[in-house]
Amino acid sequence: MKKWVYLAVSLGWMALIFWFSARPAGASGALSNQVADSLAGGACEVFTPAWFSQNVYANVRKWAHLYVYAALGASVMLTVRAWLPGYSVTKQGGLSLGACALYAATDELHQYFVPGRAMLLGDVGVDSLGAAVGILLVVAAMWLRKKRR
Repeated sequence: MKKWVYLAVSLGWMALIFWFSARPAGASGALSNQVADSLAGGACEVFTPAWFSQNVYANVRKWAHLYVYAALGASVMLTVRAWLPGYSVTKQGGLSLGACALYAATDELHQYFVPGRAMLLGDVGVDSLGAAVGILLVVAAMWLRKKRR
C-alpha cells in the first residue's frame, strides 16, 4: 500500500510541474513577478540576502526549479526504495536521479511547444541539481534514522 502512495505523490509532482510548464510565458512570468515582488519589498526584504535581491526576478525562477525538483527527487527516491527494496541505496539514487533528469529533459521539450516559452538545457541542469539535493536529503534522513536505532 505504501509504495502506491509514494508513486501517487511522485506522479502528482510530475503533473504539477507539467501544469506550471504548460502556462504561456505571460502567465508564468506574472506568477514569478508576484513572488519576486513579495520578496523584494515588505517584511520579506529582511530575509532576502543581498546576492539574491540583486537580480531577484531571475533568481526566483531558478530557485523555483531547484525547490520543485528537490521535492520530486525526494519523492522519486522514496518511490524507487519502496518498489525496488533489494537494490543498493547507490543504485536506487542513481535510478531516481536518472528518472528525474529524464523528466526534466522531457519537460523542457514540452515547453518548446508552449507559446513564449523556451527549451533550455541550463534548466535541465538546475532541475537535475535540485533532484540530486532531494535524493541526498532522503539518503541523509535514512542514515540518521539508522544511526539512531
